[in-house]
Amino acid sequence: MDIEIDKNSRIPLYLQIEEYLKKLIMEGQLEKNTQLPTERELSIKLGVSRNTVSMAYKELAREKIISSTSGKGTFIIADGYQPKSLLLQRNNNPLIKHIDLAIQKALELNIQIEDFLYLVNQRLQEKKHLLNNISIAFVECNQEQLYYFSKKLELGTGIHIIPILIDEMYHHPENFMTKTKSADLVVTTFFHFQEVQEFLKNESKNIIAIALDPQIETMVNIARATSSEMKIGLVCLTQKFAERVFKSIKYAGIKYKSITYTTTHDNKKLKEFINKRDILIVSPGRKKEVQKLITESTPLIEFMYIPDKGSIDTLKKRIFDIKKREVR
Repeated sequence: MDIEIDKNSRIPLYLQIEEYLKKLIMEGQLEKNTQLPTERELSIKLGVSRNTVSMAYKELAREKIISSTSGKGTFIIADGYQPKSLLLQRNNNPLIKHIDLAIQKALELNIQIEDFLYLVNQRLQEKKHLLNNISIAFVECNQEQLYYFSKKLELGTGIHIIPILIDEMYHHPENFMTKTKSADLVVTTFFHFQEVQEFLKNESKNIIAIALDPQIETMVNIARATSSEMKIGLVCLTQKFAERVFKSIKYAGIKYKSITYTTTHDNKKLKEFINKRDILIVSPGRKKEVQKLITESTPLIEFMYIPDKGSIDTLKKRIFDIKKREVR
């Protein structure tokens, strides 16, 4: 089993491993019940930390694609790609009736079957073009989260995501307006919802807010690695991200001696900060940079935020509503 990862990419390594394994499964190169390498074996083969492989396996297990059993190993439990053709369910398919009625109407109008098929194909191509041009603008204050949303969220085919930093709204308003005007839907967090709504009040835009939760594995890793005597250090890009992380750790009830953050990119200052901490937390955009400055024994945890299930369901419903209007 060969897995390709790009250590120079901004995409977290564990996400690359996860997506590549999904690809192999979907293509049928890895079949159901196939045993995967152990976390240690795969980490050595790829030249990454065991924790990186562990996070990838945990995400796949959460999505019920693989399953690990103590003493036996990790196995694929999901089937490869299966075309979800409605024709395979024609006995229970309500669309069949409507298709038959359309064919009957065409015959009553003396339209040849070949001509009918041509008309149907033309209409399908037109509707497909419309559906493939739905765009969503994500507005957030943190570059790392924007990148994660635009690459990781699974919103269906034909969705184009436009990542926009909220700073553009204040420092480059014309660029912000241009980007949002081209979007069918504007999505932001509850934290920024009011300011985005106020800025776009004169625009006829669909704006929805989503809630962000820390990734469960992130909080579990922090809770396991820390104690009340430890000094926690956070390396990130912005103060806003740091404040959000501090609140999340506090609400989770995790005990620690002290917690501080830095946004510096000066290697000397960053090393001094790292050396004074017992455990390090990094935002996605700083992980690669920090890894170069620490030893393998230094605890390093990547802090990820993801939209909660309710927000994703709301977002998918809004996309569905847009598609329905386009098809009419």
